[in-house]
Amino acid sequence: MSDKIRVPKGLYGVVVDESAIAKSDVSGSLVYAGYSIDDLAEHASFTEAAFLVLNGRLPKKGELEEFERLLRSNSSPPSDVYRIAGLLPADSHPMDSLRTCISALGAMMSHTQDRHTAELSLAAKMPALVSNCYRIAHGQVVVHPDSSLDYASDFLRMITGRIPGQTERWVFERVLMFYLEHDLNASSFTVRVIGSTLADVYAAVTGGLAALKGPLHGGANENAMKMLLEVGDPAKAQAFIDSMLAKGEKVPGFGHRVYKRVDPRAQLAKGLLKRLIEEVRADTSLYELCDAIERYMWEKKKLPANVDFYAAPIFYLLGIPIPLYTPIFAASRVFGWIAHYNEQLKDNKIIRPDVEYVGPRGLKYVPIEQR
Repeated sequence: MSDKIRVPKGLYGVVVDESAIAKSDVSGSLVYAGYSIDDLAEHASFTEAAFLVLNGRLPKKGELEEFERLLRSNSSPPSDVYRIAGLLPADSHPMDSLRTCISALGAMMSHTQDRHTAELSLAAKMPALVSNCYRIAHGQVVVHPDSSLDYASDFLRMITGRIPGQTERWVFERVLMFYLEHDLNASSFTVRVIGSTLADVYAAVTGGLAALKGPLHGGANENAMKMLLEVGDPAKAQAFIDSMLAKGEKVPGFGHRVYKRVDPRAQLAKGLLKRLIEEVRADTSLYELCDAIERYMWEKKKLPANVDFYAAPIFYLLGIPIPLYTPIFAASRVFGWIAHYNEQLKDNKIIRPDVEYVGPRGLKYVPIEQR
């Protein structure tokens, strides 16, 4: 392979394309189309940030109103999708159910829609699909979107069965914003690979969902909450982490391929967790536990907390079932996936890297009777 370029495993540090959507940086910064995540978290709504990621600019008032209207008017999936969800085993992971339903939705709708319509229609239906795939598996009735509520409030209502208070809505919306986009992560790269074949957006998002499910990507938030519940007491944090590290286990919610000192989303989410506890809950022990583990992990391993570590307890205090943490991530990230899908198609060339063959050569076929 002397004429080939050798790159590190996992493509770490390898620039494979250009993008104007978003960029994370080893220094601990994250920008969406030029705006820092800190600025957006302080001032923007989730739908403003979603419009920004999709269009490369913040919307004007009329544009935002039309964008939100289109999301509301396309938010109800066909009932046949729910019938398919009802055929799946009750113990199916919600990410498997969601992936199956998105694939089915593509089979039902992709041939009737132009690309832009399909993209917005798909993104708009994610909150209802996330909520109802889980409800159906647990024998609960389907809940339908409420067009009188804003995007984040209605999403949380469909999950928990109640309209959130102002602080709960604000905090949930910020976490959705943190999960919205993160440049060329595993799932977004998967979407671009599929898009490069000119497959439709439903196929690309189905692939993105499959990549996101893994515990080294989206599934980390679920495992982080399970760990927090298992530890329970801040006083037990150090001994618990020592035990995990001694067994060579990864501590969920820590470390990142880009952020080596600080994940800006994690620190913003930490502040949101504190605010949620102070304004809505009285018991501070969960915050104290998270803080103790975060400090000890930096002391022992110099690994920063990532966004999943603090998103998990926020979701928990909002009353969201743990199996829905990654599907919620997906419902937000779908806007980023669509942005990557479109950017790929603007100057498309099928993504087809090479591989160095290291297997045997020169073998001769032997009839099966002689093996």
